[in-house]
Amino acid sequence: MKPLEMTKISITAPKNQLRRVVEGLYELQLMDIEDHEGDVIESGKPFEEAEQLSETIVDIRSLISKLPEQDKQSTQTKDLGQVQNKATELEERVENIQKKIDSLSNQSEKLDDRIKTLEKLEGIDLNYEDLSGTQNLGAVAGDLDTEKLKKECSEDDYKLFKGKKAKVVVYRKEKDVEETVNSCVESRISLPELDYEGPIEGLIDKKKEEKQKVEDQIREKEDELMNISREWRGSLVTAEEFLSQKVEKAEAPINFGTTENAFIAKGWIPSKKLDELKEKMCDITDGKIYVEEEEGENPPVEYDNGSIVEPFESLTDLMSRPSYNEVDPSIIIFATFPIFFGAMVGDIGYGLVSFAAFYIAMKKIPSSSMVMKSMMFSSAASILFGFVFGEFFGYKAFSSGNIFQVLTGSNILENIPVLFDKSVNAKNILYASAAAGLVHVNLGYLTGFYNKYTNQGISEAILSKGSWFILQVSVFLAATGSMVSGLTGIVSSIAMMTKGNGVKGVVMIPTLLTRILSYLRIGAVIIAGGVLIKVLMGMTNPLLTSGSIITTIFGIAILLVGHVFITMIKILQGFLQGIRLHYAEMFGTFYEGGGKKYAPFGAQH
Repeated sequence: MKPLEMTKISITAPKNQLRRVVEGLYELQLMDIEDHEGDVIESGKPFEEAEQLSETIVDIRSLISKLPEQDKQSTQTKDLGQVQNKATELEERVENIQKKIDSLSNQSEKLDDRIKTLEKLEGIDLNYEDLSGTQNLGAVAGDLDTEKLKKECSEDDYKLFKGKKAKVVVYRKEKDVEETVNSCVESRISLPELDYEGPIEGLIDKKKEEKQKVEDQIREKEDELMNISREWRGSLVTAEEFLSQKVEKAEAPINFGTTENAFIAKGWIPSKKLDELKEKMCDITDGKIYVEEEEGENPPVEYDNGSIVEPFESLTDLMSRPSYNEVDPSIIIFATFPIFFGAMVGDIGYGLVSFAAFYIAMKKIPSSSMVMKSMMFSSAASILFGFVFGEFFGYKAFSSGNIFQVLTGSNILENIPVLFDKSVNAKNILYASAAAGLVHVNLGYLTGFYNKYTNQGISEAILSKGSWFILQVSVFLAATGSMVSGLTGIVSSIAMMTKGNGVKGVVMIPTLLTRILSYLRIGAVIIAGGVLIKVLMGMTNPLLTSGSIITTIFGIAILLVGHVFITMIKILQGFLQGIRLHYAEMFGTFYEGGGKKYAPFGAQH
């Protein structure tokens, strides 16, 4: 139930064995190396090739980031030498292409802005050159207050032209007329000087042709980039991975302590792998090495669960990795989270949909595969609860009048009873939720008792955690008539809490009730889900049975959208409420967390 047992070791060997030891440790992937600390022995230096490797890998990563994801890979792979020799040339080539794309993109944006401006003037019965005015006439394009213009300016002094989204006023160039026109302009369209004469529509077509040519050039350059990516990106990624391994090994001595003739490396390995490491190190150094166990603090944490519990470790990590000396709660989450999630979703149909959704997500997003596996397991539990509740997308799945019977007329499911009808058992659902809370919270106290017992002894376990059990039993006795025994137990448990946890323990007493009552949210989600489904059925059933094709189609559309919405709500609430009850209520009774993840040298690659 606890994390994998770790042992701290120190490895001492002559300096001429340094490279062999680094290679051996990298191959074993067992030792979580600690940074060297101390003033007596200085820290080691990286191997001489580290700087050059680091520079090369920076260049390669930069080049990879500039190349698009290839739609298909080249069948020819380049060796490391080819990649290193070609990297600088490729970098320059890619940068030049990207600069050209950026320049062309700017041109395209400017042309697009110009086209949008000109399109506002479509329909104006003027040529483009007329908008520049003449020696005696001025012209303004934009949004105009035409009512004000009509009132304040004589019709003989101006002429108004209306376009698609803007107006143009041509006016006599006299000071008072120009001032009046300018006072009526609400927003002005700035028109560039262009070497063009003729209708505005013709200019728009010309600019669209120019933009199309620019976009064709952009596509050519993007195709050029894609061709480079197809030929080189796969090899660059492979080279980056290989060089990352070499850099990690080349920089490993930085974490070692060194003297003129020897070096020392310290770190943690799984205790059960100690003999394997010793044997390997002796083999590669011809026995010129000394591996010693030593005392250490704050060992890294590695889970030690079976394959069925492993996916639920990801849910523990969402909170915090357990500390080394406490119970790993992953197995508790494995045992109880699917029950909570399954009860809140509690439907065969919604369970099947959620299972399929999490399966697809697992395939599409490999990095989240463990979380998705845990949710698939929980979705399977919701299908089982669906059989208990006898529901399929909210419809009755078994007994008389089940959805299969309604749709097909078959009585095959009529004799299967509904084990627990949610619609008539709302009170029992809430009682069951509170009972689940009582069990779950006390499971947390029991886990805390075990942690205290294994780390601090039985006395501390009884005082700080056992006192909570005594308090609950005493309250039960007092409530059921054994007042003297109950009150005596309550006083005793409070005294024990004070000694075991200080004043904090007494202050936390009211939280016991609030923790347990918090589990009523399970029942609330179950009941609310049933209400949502009834509302959906109330909306759609009249439409589906109307006899009209149009209303039936409309009813089916509403039904589908409604079920998608309810599925999302059930999954979201099932996850959030289920995981919250673990993190906030149960973990609050025992969990410390804050463990450092076990990261053995070499395992990253």
